[in-house]
Amino acid sequence: MPEKLIRTFIAIDTPETVTKVALSLQSSVKVNPKAVRWVRKENIHITLRYIGPTAPGEVDKINRILSEIVGENSDLSLKVSGTGCFPKKERPRILWLGVDGDVAELKLLVEMINSEMDQLGYPQEERNYSPHITIGRIRYPQKVTPDVTDFLSAQYEPISWNIPKIILYQSELLPSGAIYSILGTHNLNPR
Repeated sequence: MPEKLIRTFIAIDTPETVTKVALSLQSSVKVNPKAVRWVRKENIHITLRYIGPTAPGEVDKINRILSEIVGENSDLSLKVSGTGCFPKKERPRILWLGVDGDVAELKLLVEMINSEMDQLGYPQEERNYSPHITIGRIRYPQKVTPDVTDFLSAQYEPISWNIPKIILYQSELLPSGAIYSILGTHNLNPR
Protein backbone atom coordinates (compact mmCIF):
# COMPACT_ATOMS: atom_id res chain seq x y z
CA MET A 1 0.00 0.00 0.00
CA PRO A 2 1.51 3.38 -1.01
CA GLU A 3 2.34 5.98 1.63
CA LYS A 4 -0.25 8.68 2.20
CA LEU A 5 1.19 11.93 0.89
CA ILE A 6 1.53 15.03 3.06
CA ARG A 7 1.59 18.70 1.94
CA THR A 8 4.93 20.35 2.65
CA PHE A 9 6.52 23.76 2.24
CA ILE A 10 9.65 25.64 3.30
CA ALA A 11 9.22 28.96 5.11
CA ILE A 12 10.55 31.65 7.41
CA ASP A 13 8.67 32.49 10.59
CA THR A 14 7.75 36.10 11.32
CA PRO A 15 8.01 37.85 14.70
CA GLU A 16 5.01 38.81 16.82
CA THR A 17 5.36 42.47 15.76
CA VAL A 18 4.66 41.48 12.13
CA THR A 19 1.70 39.36 13.23
CA LYS A 20 0.21 42.34 15.08
CA VAL A 21 0.50 44.55 11.99
CA ALA A 22 -1.09 41.84 9.83
CA LEU A 23 -4.02 41.46 12.20
CA SER A 24 -4.58 45.22 12.44
CA LEU A 25 -4.57 45.58 8.63
CA GLN A 26 -7.20 42.88 8.20
CA SER A 27 -9.82 45.34 9.43
CA SER A 28 -8.94 47.82 6.65
CA VAL A 29 -10.61 45.67 3.96
CA LYS A 30 -14.24 46.65 3.51
CA VAL A 31 -15.95 43.39 2.68
CA ASN A 32 -18.40 40.81 3.87
CA PRO A 33 -16.44 38.94 6.60
CA LYS A 34 -17.01 35.60 4.84
CA ALA A 35 -15.56 36.94 1.59
CA VAL A 36 -11.97 36.81 2.87
CA ARG A 37 -10.22 33.84 4.44
CA TRP A 38 -7.74 35.51 6.76
CA VAL A 39 -4.49 33.76 7.65
CA ARG A 40 -4.55 32.83 11.33
CA LYS A 41 -1.90 34.56 13.42
CA GLU A 42 0.00 31.34 14.16
CA ASN A 43 0.26 30.63 10.40
CA ILE A 44 1.73 33.95 9.23
CA HIS A 45 5.07 33.30 7.48
CA ILE A 46 7.15 33.94 4.35
CA THR A 47 7.00 30.97 2.00
CA LEU A 48 10.31 30.14 0.35
CA ARG A 49 9.13 27.09 -1.56
CA TYR A 50 5.84 25.22 -1.75
CA ILE A 51 6.83 21.59 -2.26
CA GLY A 52 3.34 20.09 -2.35
CA PRO A 53 2.32 16.45 -1.96
CA THR A 54 5.29 14.64 -0.43
CA ALA A 55 5.86 11.02 0.56
CA PRO A 56 6.65 10.93 4.31
CA GLY A 57 9.71 8.83 3.44
CA GLU A 58 11.14 11.83 1.53
CA VAL A 59 11.09 14.18 4.55
CA ASP A 60 14.48 13.05 5.91
CA LYS A 61 16.06 13.49 2.47
CA ILE A 62 14.56 16.99 2.13
CA ASN A 63 15.81 17.91 5.61
CA ARG A 64 19.35 16.69 4.78
CA ILE A 65 19.37 18.79 1.62
CA LEU A 66 18.06 21.85 3.46
CA SER A 67 20.73 21.46 6.14
CA GLU A 68 23.44 21.46 3.47
CA ILE A 69 22.01 24.49 1.66
CA VAL A 70 21.32 26.51 4.78
CA GLY A 71 24.75 25.64 6.20
CA GLU A 72 26.30 27.46 3.23
CA ASN A 73 24.32 30.68 3.88
CA SER A 74 24.42 33.44 6.48
CA ASP A 75 21.44 34.71 8.40
CA LEU A 76 19.33 37.34 6.70
CA SER A 77 17.94 40.69 7.75
CA LEU A 78 14.47 41.38 6.38
CA LYS A 79 12.08 44.27 6.72
CA VAL A 80 8.32 44.22 6.32
CA SER A 81 6.89 47.36 4.75
CA GLY A 82 4.03 48.21 2.47
CA THR A 83 1.00 46.26 1.30
CA GLY A 84 -0.15 44.80 -1.97
CA CYS A 85 -2.34 42.27 -3.70
CA PHE A 86 -2.13 39.61 -6.38
CA PRO A 87 -2.95 39.59 -9.24
CA LYS A 88 -4.42 43.12 -9.50
CA LYS A 89 -6.33 45.71 -7.45
CA GLU A 90 -9.45 45.42 -9.63
CA ARG A 91 -9.83 41.73 -8.78
CA PRO A 92 -7.60 40.92 -5.81
CA ARG A 93 -7.14 37.31 -4.72
CA ILE A 94 -4.21 37.52 -2.29
CA LEU A 95 -3.58 40.35 0.20
CA TRP A 96 0.01 40.64 1.35
CA LEU A 97 2.64 42.59 3.27
CA GLY A 98 5.81 43.53 1.41
CA VAL A 99 9.31 42.25 2.21
CA ASP A 100 12.52 44.30 1.83
CA GLY A 101 16.04 43.99 3.19
CA ASP A 102 18.35 41.15 2.14
CA VAL A 103 15.97 40.18 -0.68
CA ALA A 104 18.76 39.45 -3.19
CA GLU A 105 20.34 36.99 -0.74
CA LEU A 106 16.92 35.51 0.02
CA LYS A 107 16.28 34.97 -3.69
CA LEU A 108 19.66 33.23 -4.07
CA LEU A 109 18.76 30.94 -1.17
CA VAL A 110 15.41 30.18 -2.82
CA GLU A 111 17.18 29.44 -6.13
CA MET A 112 19.43 26.93 -4.36
CA ILE A 113 16.43 25.29 -2.71
CA ASN A 114 14.52 25.20 -6.01
CA SER A 115 17.43 23.57 -7.82
CA GLU A 116 17.66 20.78 -5.25
CA MET A 117 13.89 20.26 -5.01
CA ASP A 118 13.68 20.08 -8.82
CA GLN A 119 16.30 17.32 -8.78
CA LEU A 120 14.18 15.43 -6.24
CA GLY A 121 11.23 15.59 -8.63
CA TYR A 122 9.33 18.52 -7.11
CA PRO A 123 9.02 21.02 -9.98
CA GLN A 124 8.93 24.71 -9.09
CA GLU A 125 6.20 27.16 -9.94
CA GLU A 126 6.38 28.90 -13.31
CA ARG A 127 6.33 32.43 -11.87
CA ASN A 128 9.37 34.18 -10.43
CA TYR A 129 9.77 34.19 -6.67
CA SER A 130 8.48 37.37 -5.04
CA PRO A 131 8.87 37.38 -1.24
CA HIS A 132 5.76 38.51 0.62
CA ILE A 133 3.62 37.65 3.63
CA THR A 134 0.13 36.51 2.69
CA ILE A 135 -2.41 37.71 5.24
CA GLY A 136 -5.68 37.00 3.39
CA ARG A 137 -7.23 35.17 0.45
CA ILE A 138 -10.34 36.58 -1.17
CA ARG A 139 -13.01 34.07 -2.06
CA TYR A 140 -14.84 34.24 -5.37
CA PRO A 141 -17.43 34.34 -6.84
CA GLN A 142 -18.89 37.42 -5.15
CA LYS A 143 -21.50 39.93 -6.19
CA VAL A 144 -19.20 42.83 -5.31
CA THR A 145 -15.41 42.85 -5.60
CA PRO A 146 -13.96 43.74 -2.18
CA ASP A 147 -12.65 47.29 -1.83
CA VAL A 148 -8.97 46.98 -0.92
CA THR A 149 -8.12 50.68 -1.41
CA ASP A 150 -7.65 51.36 2.32
CA PHE A 151 -5.55 48.21 2.70
CA LEU A 152 -3.29 49.14 -0.22
CA SER A 153 -2.76 52.68 1.10
CA ALA A 154 -2.34 51.63 4.75
CA GLN A 155 0.74 53.02 6.50
CA TYR A 156 2.62 51.29 9.27
CA GLU A 157 6.07 51.50 10.76
CA PRO A 158 8.42 49.14 8.86
CA ILE A 159 9.55 46.19 10.98
CA SER A 160 13.06 44.75 10.66
CA TRP A 161 14.18 41.42 12.05
CA ASN A 162 16.96 38.90 11.72
CA ILE A 163 16.21 35.53 10.08
CA PRO A 164 18.24 32.86 11.88
CA LYS A 165 16.58 29.76 10.41
CA ILE A 166 14.30 28.25 7.81
CA ILE A 167 11.66 25.62 8.54
CA LEU A 168 10.22 22.65 6.68
CA TYR A 169 6.50 22.47 7.47
CA GLN A 170 3.68 20.04 6.95
CA SER A 171 0.35 21.70 6.19
CA GLU A 172 -2.81 19.80 7.02
CA LEU A 173 -5.94 21.31 5.51
CA LEU A 174 -8.96 21.12 7.80
CA PRO A 175 -12.41 22.73 7.53
CA SER A 176 -11.36 25.09 10.35
CA GLY A 177 -8.20 26.11 8.46
CA ALA A 178 -4.67 24.89 7.88
CA ILE A 179 -2.64 23.40 10.71
CA TYR A 180 1.14 23.63 10.35
CA SER A 181 3.56 21.15 11.95
CA ILE A 182 7.34 21.55 11.96
CA LEU A 183 9.16 18.72 10.16
CA GLY A 184 12.63 20.28 10.35
CA THR A 185 14.44 23.45 11.45
CA HIS A 186 17.64 24.60 9.74
CA ASN A 187 19.86 27.33 11.19
CA LEU A 188 21.59 29.86 8.97
CA ASN A 189 25.17 30.82 9.90
CA PRO A 190 25.42 33.91 12.13
CA ARG A 191 27.20 36.85 10.46
